[in-house]
Amino acid sequence: MLYMDYDWDLTRAGINLDEELNTDFLGWKEGDVFKLVIIGGQKKLVKMDTLEQFVRGYKVNGQPS
Repeated sequence: MLYMDYDWDLTRAGINLDEELNTDFLGWKEGDVFKLVIIGGQKKLVKMDTLEQFVRGYKVNGQPS
């Protein structure tokens, strides 16, 4: 789905999402981890699977690893 009319603030530290963006609809939760990948020459932020987060030692959805 293409999201239009949203304000995004991109910085070296991260991306500030528009307050009106419903992340619950996307299934995103606080503590989710995303990684930058290149697929077919296109850069994407992909939500990291909770098992991969655990194996890499990241906090899984805000829970201690």
